[in-house]
Amino acid sequence: MTSFLRLAAYRLDDVTRDLLGKELIERVAEHTLDSDADEAILAGIGAHALSRYLPGEILRGIQIFCASGHHCLLLRNLPGQPFPDTPVSGFARESHLGVVNALHFGLVQLLGLVPYAVDYENDGRLMRNVVPNPAAAGITSSWGADAEFSWHTDNPHLPFGAAGMDPRPYIPRFLTFYAVRNEELVPTEVVALADIVATLDESTLHELRSAHFSAGAPASNDTGALREGGRLDRTALLESAGERGQEWARFDAGTTRGLNDRARAALAVWQNALDAAEGRQFVLESRDFLIFDNYRVLHRRRAFTPGPQAGARWLRRCYAS
Repeated sequence: MTSFLRLAAYRLDDVTRDLLGKELIERVAEHTLDSDADEAILAGIGAHALSRYLPGEILRGIQIFCASGHHCLLLRNLPGQPFPDTPVSGFARESHLGVVNALHFGLVQLLGLVPYAVDYENDGRLMRNVVPNPAAAGITSSWGADAEFSWHTDNPHLPFGAAGMDPRPYIPRFLTFYAVRNEELVPTEVVALADIVATLDESTLHELRSAHFSAGAPASNDTGALREGGRLDRTALLESAGERGQEWARFDAGTTRGLNDRARAALAVWQNALDAAEGRQFVLESRDFLIFDNYRVLHRRRAFTPGPQAGARWLRRCYAS
């Protein structure tokens, strides 16, 4: 079966990578820049260097991604820097990560997006360290490892947003990742919503598009700080977006409930379709960047055994809309 998933994939050559890295190092070396307090400065540094050194095809591909209809963009072989041990507590000294923060925020700026954080997750910090935190053992969370994080969209308990609005009260449109290390070779899996919808019958789709569901906040959220305890009641699982006939989804298997028998039956069919789905696997290597559309893509991370803490899997995630 042909997939609807559209991927834009690029790889920097080593010469370009090294020139870009040298520029970034020189521009952040004399400053102590924090990812939260100095995000705009870091983004400006990164966007300038990227615009100067990226080949035209890659630069253009990044700039048009959000309007192109693609679901994901993968950029490999970016610059890095000397990295500290994996911060398995969940938090790192951001001032020591100036090069990769400039790179990450610069890419977000070139994409035409706004990075943001919310006060009920990750202590309100922009950068989420996706690491195997021992305190999250048994929890389906980006800080987990031993529990499978099945197909989901992030923050399904919120309404969908639109361009030109404060993004914080809404589901994040895009998830962006920079891979520091992934020696365990854990794949990040994605599947296009359209691929799931194509397998469903009309009666199931009709029910999924009806406001007969309740969606709760994920385990990573502080539900005590959320309105309504982090639950959106009487909402649809699928919503028409009005953007080139697109459809958007909200779903987390652990927090989404049907409010009547028909909704629960449709939810079971939906879950079976997800269980049978063959997604695209991205085994992110050190210095890879990935972005995908959280409205039109579901993603998952299977359970894995982390390596030694100092070198355990470490991705950097930032919401952007």
